[in-house]
Amino acid sequence: MIDAEILAALETWTPPRVATVNPSWRDDLARWAEPSLALVGDAAWGGRVRDAVGLPVADPLLWANRRIELESGRWAVTGIRFRGRDVAAPFVDVIATDVGPDAEGIAELAGVLPHYEPFAPLCLRVHLPGDARSAALAGPFTAVTDQLVVAGPVARMTEHEPGPRSDAVQLVRTTPDEAAERVAQIYEEARRTTPRLADWATPADADQLEDADDEDPLFDVVVDGRAAGVVASVREDAYGSTGFVVEEIALDAEHRGRGYGPAVLRHLARRLPASASDVLWGHVHPDNAPSLRNAVASGRGVVSSLVWITPDGWPGMP
Repeated sequence: MIDAEILAALETWTPPRVATVNPSWRDDLARWAEPSLALVGDAAWGGRVRDAVGLPVADPLLWANRRIELESGRWAVTGIRFRGRDVAAPFVDVIATDVGPDAEGIAELAGVLPHYEPFAPLCLRVHLPGDARSAALAGPFTAVTDQLVVAGPVARMTEHEPGPRSDAVQLVRTTPDEAAERVAQIYEEARRTTPRLADWATPADADQLEDADDEDPLFDVVVDGRAAGVVASVREDAYGSTGFVVEEIALDAEHRGRGYGPAVLRHLARRLPASASDVLWGHVHPDNAPSLRNAVASGRGVVSSLVWITPDGWPGMP
């Protein structure tokens, strides 16, 4: 069990919309955060991460999650991470803190970076409630949105009026290997026209799609009787919400940009074994306009944001 102080801090950073959907959000928030908090000071886990990453930082406690006392007397629970597992892109992830989710509080968090000097971190990452693109964050730092968390209640998505493309779309069960091959082909084709695709998303492989298959939400997308893509989700509770994360949605060139995405997501919602408080959620890069449009049109919206925070004098995430 996590203590009341940490739970109260987590609640402060939790989007208000979570409570409107999930009556048990506090318990679910604690359950989601507990594994990360349990790794604070865990030298055995830190040693395993060190050995897997291979950087010359010997002390396993430097790799473990840590509680750091800030100069103001407040605190932050943090951990070293690497964007896309790239050792050239280290950052400090803020797991929990009792500073506020505002410019003043964010500025205080700069104090954790010197504790990670052996890793040469580029910046911090925080999880802010709401859409950070419209937040007025001014201080001795720059803030750049990394990912938007989009979510919508499954029950509400299933109640949406069918869109103009809905009748043409079917979801047909497939296997992880077949789906992974089709996804890889779609991403390879998409990279030719969207060079930044790798910054936005990476293709789900067979192992990831096998997780989806266990829950029975792994499908070929069929449009007017023709194979058009893949959609998959897995049960994953996060950020105080319960529900399903979109593991993959990939449509081929012929069917992208034609309004099929929202129809696919609504069909997926109808196939999920969801409870009344479950949501369908996922991460979308803020520059990925087509995916954001699909999210909104399918009945989801921006709930929170993962944001790169670069205090003055630090390199920042490229």
